[in-house]
Amino acid sequence: MGRRTRHGGRRHRDGDGSPLLRIAETVTDACDQLGLERFALVGLSFGGALSVRIALDRPGQVFAAMALMPWNAGGTEAGDPVIEGFHNSFRDVEAITRATGAISLEPGKTTDVVRTMTSAVTERFWRSWLGPGGGAYTSMSEELSGIAVPVCYVIGGRDTIAPQDKLIADVRAMPGGRLVFLPEAGHLAPYESPELVAREIREFIGRYATTPSPGADSAPGSSPSARPSR
Repeated sequence: MGRRTRHGGRRHRDGDGSPLLRIAETVTDACDQLGLERFALVGLSFGGALSVRIALDRPGQVFAAMALMPWNAGGTEAGDPVIEGFHNSFRDVEAITRATGAISLEPGKTTDVVRTMTSAVTERFWRSWLGPGGGAYTSMSEELSGIAVPVCYVIGGRDTIAPQDKLIADVRAMPGGRLVFLPEAGHLAPYESPELVAREIREFIGRYATTPSPGADSAPGSSPSARPSR
């Protein structure tokens, strides 16, 4: 969701050199090329972490961010076997099918995940996320208290990947952070329960679609506050 300006123009900003920030820049560069003046972010899993990263970096443009079953802001510890396994499975259809099936509540509805991961994801992005020192290992925890954009985490009670305790801690650290808990949802809820997830997205994003973005100079927490609920 976004609004275009009359001119595209790329904006260049010095980064902190972190892998996660570099990956996020691929998204913000695209937004700049499209001339988006104001937009919302919705991301699943690793995409949820990207949404938070961009919301931290672009408070004047992002009016809301929603992270579905997100990777926690603290990242993962070096040597995590799950991440290492994915890192070594680029374009390995059998391995990715097996991994996706292990986290699916309804495998018949999540075959598109395998198709996307084995055909649409570039090796550069894959390695940047999952390689040693990559985006999955980058922490944003210390920055959360300064976020100036409304953020909502959606987590599932049957998610076997995303650590609930860490995600709840993330939300509590963000001024105005909101948590939606779906007790019967798993990690791939957008595929398995699309109507339910779409309703939550419409409700949260719609709440802020017509209000001004907080802006880079706004004090953290100036957006409406809602502590963990549901």
